[in-house]
Amino acid sequence: MIFVIPFTFLIIQTIRLSTLILTNFKNYEYQSFKFTPGFNLIYGPNGSGKTNVLDAIHYLALVKSHFVPQDRMAIRSGNSFFRLEGIFNNDNKAYKVVLKYQHKNKKLEFDDQSITRIADHIGKVGLVMIAPDDLEIIDGLSALRRKYMDITLVQTNHTYLTNLTLYKKLLDQRNAYLKQVQPIDPLFLQVLNEKMESPANALFQFRLAFAKEFIPYFNKYYHAISGDKELVDIQYESDLEKDSFLHLLQGSLSQDLRTQYTNKGCHKDDLRFMINGLDVKFVASQGQKKTFLVSLFLAQADYMSHTMTSPPLILLDDVFDKLDPDRMKLLVRTLKTMDDTQIIMTDTNQDRIMSIIKDLQIDGNFIDIENPDFNGIK
Repeated sequence: MIFVIPFTFLIIQTIRLSTLILTNFKNYEYQSFKFTPGFNLIYGPNGSGKTNVLDAIHYLALVKSHFVPQDRMAIRSGNSFFRLEGIFNNDNKAYKVVLKYQHKNKKLEFDDQSITRIADHIGKVGLVMIAPDDLEIIDGLSALRRKYMDITLVQTNHTYLTNLTLYKKLLDQRNAYLKQVQPIDPLFLQVLNEKMESPANALFQFRLAFAKEFIPYFNKYYHAISGDKELVDIQYESDLEKDSFLHLLQGSLSQDLRTQYTNKGCHKDDLRFMINGLDVKFVASQGQKKTFLVSLFLAQADYMSHTMTSPPLILLDDVFDKLDPDRMKLLVRTLKTMDDTQIIMTDTNQDRIMSIIKDLQIDGNFIDIENPDFNGIK
C-alpha cells in the first residue's frame, strides 16, 4: 500500500526573501542585496560572484552549499569564518535566518533562536535551485537523481527525512561492518538488516508515490518550454519493485561479502529519463537536455507549492546557456505564469534577458553584480 503522511510545517504563508547579507563568504568581504517578491535578475560577467549569491540563499534554506562539499571552502580567503543573514517576509511579519560557520562549527538561528537540529529547519524556507552543473543529473550517476528526489521530499515531508536519516545511518553501519569484520557474525548482520527494513520500505513507498504525482507536473513544463516538440517520460526504478528488502539482502549476501558493500536496497534507486522512447542521456541534444533539466526543477517547484504551505523560492543560475532563443522565451513566459513564486536568476548577458523581459512586459528587480548597491527596480 502506498502511504503519504502529511507534515505540519513551521513556515509562514508566501515567504519571500527581502534582504541578504554576506560576510566573509566566498568572494565577498561584506555585501547586502535587496530582492523583490517576484522576478529578480542578477547580471554580470563570469567570476563576478553571481552564483555565490544564490549559494548563500541555498545555505539559509537547506543549511548546506549547493556547490562546495565542505563548509570551510565557503570562507573568504584569509578569514576564519563566514556569516549569512537573510530577512524573509510575508504580508505582516519579517523573519531572520542567520547561519554562522567557524572552526568546524555551524550555528543556525531563526528569529534569534538557536536551532540545534537541522531537521527542524528544513522545510521552513522551501527552495529549488537550477545550476549548469546540474546537467549531471541527466548524464551522471544515479546518486544525483536520488539526491534530486531526496531534496524534494525532505522539504515537503518530515517523515521522509526521518526515515532517510535512519536508513543512511544503518547503511553506513552495515557497510563498515562488511569492511572491518571477517568472518562476519550472521546474527548481527541479520539484526542490522531487520533494522533497515522499515525505513527502506518507507523510502520506497514515498518515492513511488512521488514519481506518480510528479510526472504530470514535469510533462506540463517540458511541453510548455519545448513547444510540444518531443514526447518525454520519467520512470522510477527500484530493487524493491521486484522483491522484499530482506530477501534482496539475503540474495546478495555473497556479493556483499566479496565487495564489502551493500549492493541491493533503496540506496540504488534511480530515475530513468526518456525522450521519444529512448534514454535522454544517450540521444538528446544539449538543448533538449537543458530543457529537460529546467522542466525537472520547475516541476519540482510546482510539486512543492502543492505540498508545502508556501511556494518555494526558485533560483536559476545561468540557465540560458545552450537554450535557443525560442526556448529561452518560452521559459521566461512560463516563469511569468508562476505568480506566487519568488524567482532569483543570474545571467551573463544583460541584453539577452532584458529583451525577453521587455517583450513579455515583466516587472522586476535588476541587480548589476558589479554595482550591487544600486538595484534597478522596473
